[in-house]
Amino acid sequence: MAFLGLFSSVPSSASVITNPVVTNNNSQRVELLSPNYGLEIPQAVGGPADIQVDNKLALLSPQVGVITGNIAVKNIEVDPDGIVVYVVQEGDTLSEIAESFDVSINTIKWENNLGNTIKPGQELRILPVTGIRHTIQKGDTFGKIAQNYDVEIEDITVYNNIDATKLVPGKKILIPNGVKQKVVTTRTSSGSVATTKISTNTYGDGYYLRPTTGPVTSQFGPRWGKYHYGIDYGASTGTPIVATASGVVAKTSCGTGYGKCLVVQHDNGTQSLYAHASKIYVTAGTKVVQGQKIAAVGATGNVTGPHLHFEIIKSNGSKMNVNFLK
Repeated sequence: MAFLGLFSSVPSSASVITNPVVTNNNSQRVELLSPNYGLEIPQAVGGPADIQVDNKLALLSPQVGVITGNIAVKNIEVDPDGIVVYVVQEGDTLSEIAESFDVSINTIKWENNLGNTIKPGQELRILPVTGIRHTIQKGDTFGKIAQNYDVEIEDITVYNNIDATKLVPGKKILIPNGVKQKVVTTRTSSGSVATTKISTNTYGDGYYLRPTTGPVTSQFGPRWGKYHYGIDYGASTGTPIVATASGVVAKTSCGTGYGKCLVVQHDNGTQSLYAHASKIYVTAGTKVVQGQKIAAVGATGNVTGPHLHFEIIKSNGSKMNVNFLK
């Protein structure tokens, strides 16, 4: 298993990472700056990305890419914008590459203007998080951009650490959790043509059940200068985790940092993810019903204490705001 952590840089309070980061096939070393933020944090939080605990303080080193699985480091470069460039190898599939880089398949497709196929030797640009890049246009506002990609304004401002004065036409910014919305064309009775963008992110809240007991220790939304695309429930190790809705277990691994984890595919096209478990009671392919015990709360992966990190993933790869399950 290969692992490569790529960290963003901030001029203040930065320390030099001496880990070698491969930027080309000649294995050159690059020193990257990693900010260290000392913050008091609540117990029972965590996630796939980056919490390191030092004397009960969290040193947050925001990652912009985690590579796991069968991806070979020698096939990876990093462009000036911090986006990974990966050379497709024989036998690679889009789904395997997406899982290895912890992004959605659509994120790779949109960034590289792909269909459903890839070929060996092809270079793919891999964004650091699930989402889409936007080229700022004259007259753009945060509200307009957020509406265009069906996200909250904070998704943009928090991730890019940007204010309205920095919306420079021609500059590219990353829209975490952003999606291309479907465009529907209709013809009116007068013969004129109208186009309407249809959000693909609307699902009924009543479809889902709270997956475990215990207080919410971290909501969906901004967290420590980043954005938390899930909800954390603090509970003791062994507390039952139940299926939020009926479906089929799609897989029982979720990538770096999630620890013991499983994903359930639901009939409405969404998936639910349950991370940091101590035990998993089902296997891939198992049919489960809403409320069925599928796992137990634990503290595996990147955590500060036992809890469940829970996500609902939409069919387009973006994450649903699950605060309605508090």
